[in-house]
Amino acid sequence: MARQWTCNEHECKTEIRADSMEELIEQVNAHMAEVHDSYELEEMIEDASVEVAGDA
Repeated sequence: MARQWTCNEHECKTEIRADSMEELIEQVNAHMAEVHDSYELEEMIEDASVEVAGDA
């Protein structure tokens, strides 16, 4: 099952979906580095992500 994460940085609300947790972590940290000049801890990504139906 795919996973989804929503950015909670000020007014961002970007949603990222991936087919695995590993892909989600990679995509979230790419977003955080590019857009927010930051990073997110893997544990925080895992805790904030939800399962979603369908492919990412």
